[in-house]
Amino acid sequence: MHSSDSSAPVTVVEGMPGAGKTTVLAALARAGRTVLPEYTTPAGDLLDHDRHPHHDDEDSHLANWLRKADHLRGHPGPVWVDRDWLTALAWAASTGGLARRADWVHCHLAAGRLIPPHRWIILDLPPHLSLQRRAERLHPGHPWSDPTVLERLRAFYLDPLTHLATAHPGLAELVAAVPRQRVDATASTDQLAGAVDAVGAR
Repeated sequence: MHSSDSSAPVTVVEGMPGAGKTTVLAALARAGRTVLPEYTTPAGDLLDHDRHPHHDDEDSHLANWLRKADHLRGHPGPVWVDRDWLTALAWAASTGGLARRADWVHCHLAAGRLIPPHRWIILDLPPHLSLQRRAERLHPGHPWSDPTVLERLRAFYLDPLTHLATAHPGLAELVAAVPRQRVDATASTDQLAGAVDAVGAR
């Protein structure tokens, strides 16, 4: 697996929808940290939420992870990232097709088109709280509006290696090399921001 061309720490914040990733990273940005948003324009700026690709638009989602890797490559300082290609695996683990998606990730990591982070921080939240927090934003047709799918999503985030060991053993070995830190996302935004900042500063 290719490493980043920069020695600067890359901390990716992942986890359940509604866990507070974007809110926490916005707080870190206000505190002066360098933050790369979940969806970016080609220039690396935030892509407004209403312009995010539809959940069925697979090509656009995959292109986003590749574009973010380009922004990270050679970055001069520590950067906190709102999701990366682990999201693509989590999506597939919760909705189907994990082996195919894992092969995509493995190929792009091997070619250096995706970059492994220095660490992942997983914001963990029970599915019922994920649904409660997003009650006004839920779309009935979106898989992550389904509690059963959310259970599978959470199971992947809590133990991605077990899922990948079956789907793609080679990728499982590469993922195992990246430290993961679970953070309880039922805490307040200030507490979460402090915890994410502390882990990223190690």
